[in-house]
Amino acid sequence: MKLTDVGKKGLDRLQARLVLLGYQFTKEELLERLIEAGSEKPAAIIERAKAASLPIPEKEIQRIIDSSEDMGPTSWRDIDRILYGRKLKR
Repeated sequence: MKLTDVGKKGLDRLQARLVLLGYQFTKEELLERLIEAGSEKPAAIIERAKAASLPIPEKEIQRIIDSSEDMGPTSWRDIDRILYGRKLKR
C-alpha cells in the first residue's frame, strides 16, 4: 500500500507519540490497529472526511451569498416568527 508524504509523516508522528507513551508498534501493526478502530467507529472516519473538505471553496461561498434575500428591517421577534413559525409567549 502506498501512502502520500503527508500520510507517511502523520504515521511517523503517531508512532513516535505512542513510543513516548510506552507503546511500540511497527507501522504495519499501527495501520492494522487504525483499521480496527475505524471499523468499530466508521462515523469518526466520516467526520474526518467532512472536516477535510473545509474551507468552503470561494465559488460555493459566492453561490450562497447570491441566493440570499434582503428582508428589509427586521426585529428579533420577526426573525423568531420566521424561524419557529409561531409567536413568542410572553
